[in-house]
Amino acid sequence: MKIFMYRLVAAAILLLLFSSVSAQETIAVLGFDANNKTSKSDDFSVVAYHVDLRVQIMPMPTLKALAKEISALGFNTLIMEWEATYPYKQHSIISNRYAYSREEVTEFINYSESLGLDVIPLQQSLGHAEYILMHERYAYLRADKRNLSQIDPTRLDAAREFFTELYNDMLSTHQSQYVHIGGDETRILDCKRCQEAWGEDGEELGKSKLYVEYMTMIAEIVIAQGKTPLLWADMILAHPDAIANMPKNVIYIDWNYGWEFDRFGENPRTLIKKHGLKFWGASSIRSSPDDYHVTSWRKHMKNQAVYVSYARESGFKGMVLTSWSTSGEYGYEWFWPEVVEIHPLRQVYPHAYPNDAFRMNTLGFIEAVQHKKTFNPKDFAHQYAQQRFGLTAGESEMLWNILTDESLSNKVIIGSSPLSGIKGLPDNKRVVSATLAKVRELQAALSKIVPKKNQKEFAHYHLQIDFREYYLSFRQIQYLVQSTAFSEKNNPEAIKQLEQLLTRSVGLNKRFKKLFTGKLYDTEIERLNLYRNKKAILLHQRLTRDR
Repeated sequence: MKIFMYRLVAAAILLLLFSSVSAQETIAVLGFDANNKTSKSDDFSVVAYHVDLRVQIMPMPTLKALAKEISALGFNTLIMEWEATYPYKQHSIISNRYAYSREEVTEFINYSESLGLDVIPLQQSLGHAEYILMHERYAYLRADKRNLSQIDPTRLDAAREFFTELYNDMLSTHQSQYVHIGGDETRILDCKRCQEAWGEDGEELGKSKLYVEYMTMIAEIVIAQGKTPLLWADMILAHPDAIANMPKNVIYIDWNYGWEFDRFGENPRTLIKKHGLKFWGASSIRSSPDDYHVTSWRKHMKNQAVYVSYARESGFKGMVLTSWSTSGEYGYEWFWPEVVEIHPLRQVYPHAYPNDAFRMNTLGFIEAVQHKKTFNPKDFAHQYAQQRFGLTAGESEMLWNILTDESLSNKVIIGSSPLSGIKGLPDNKRVVSATLAKVRELQAALSKIVPKKNQKEFAHYHLQIDFREYYLSFRQIQYLVQSTAFSEKNNPEAIKQLEQLLTRSVGLNKRFKKLFTGKLYDTEIERLNLYRNKKAILLHQRLTRDR
């Protein structure tokens, strides 16, 4: 009888879970204090949401909607990667066409703080600096003539002067105790001047000393203003030899999106034990291999389950949920020797607050953070679907199976395998037709699921899968034109298929615009629609000899 009653109570709790339209009531059910939106978990004093504004820029009302939703779900911190949307004063040329005004930034920070959110600025200071180094004004800081991703780490005095000005500006609008100084993926530690700086230390110790000396200089800029620096941990894990020379109050953020804990080099636990360092962790809801045509639901949900548990067991005091709009790698458009524009190599499906496509995974992160019991993605997704969309248990199972099917994220190669030295494709690599057929089955299955509420959020699932089907349809055409058997006599068939595909793109473009109007700027929506279709357009022009 007791077991029955426990199950009855559990069922009642699940019935309430996520059922209200109000996110605050959802919080109360999950065990959060709805009246204290900065409530902390037992294990993590900081529960942060990362906002990436490198591309897919949100208008200010949408950015506020994001803050409201994130606060209501249980986060207590925002990490704002403003990049070129920040309205720099002294260095205004860095700010791009979508840059907010200083009044907007101040208003947003005040609004977020009123919701109980600490707003931490993220200012990249070594790598991922294309948005700075593309300008000739800052060419003196470049580590390479053509790769504009990184500041020269040997130019300490010049970099100190420049970044002191940037941080003074950034800290004039942000009140947080913390400042994120970036520091990730700084791969140019072996330039000619870098190697000279190694001296007799050799490559491993030389790289570590070079990185530590530079990032120490950056950290000291913000420490001098009474702030605590946050640093992405990948480079210090890869080159830890000189870590003892880093300032003691630096907090390292280990970002792990589903790989081994020692992927970068050292396991963070080793450095914590050896040097007494402070670590936070970071998982992700949007990262590689995500693209417009790939959303890796299974990978990201598993990431929350595995990595949050690891961070808790490791004694990390903060957890960050990252959401990357792009990989952070860029191609350059040149008008030699000037850079005209930088273009991200990869973009992902955008956010659309308050009816966001990734809300289920975001709340899954909170569930993992707030409960010591290991997070079960499938069980959580079932509960979410039933309460958020009013689905039956069977429909919830079907939705999980659809979103996590490998055909939505597997890599589809056409032409030949890169760097293989082998012409054409072996039979086991020719998967485009089978993958496309499977995705079309998923489309049909999803069409049978009718949500009773929160239809706008659910509509994103349809569009994501339809983008995948469109992409694979184009890959199938590419499979034809990139095959060893293709010649000009095959042009008519390829042209016919391309024209049918591009006709279909009009409907997809309209649906994308409808879902994202007001969530992104109109010019961004137009650019992103072109981004998805451009290669098909160019291939059509190539085959038709459109002059």
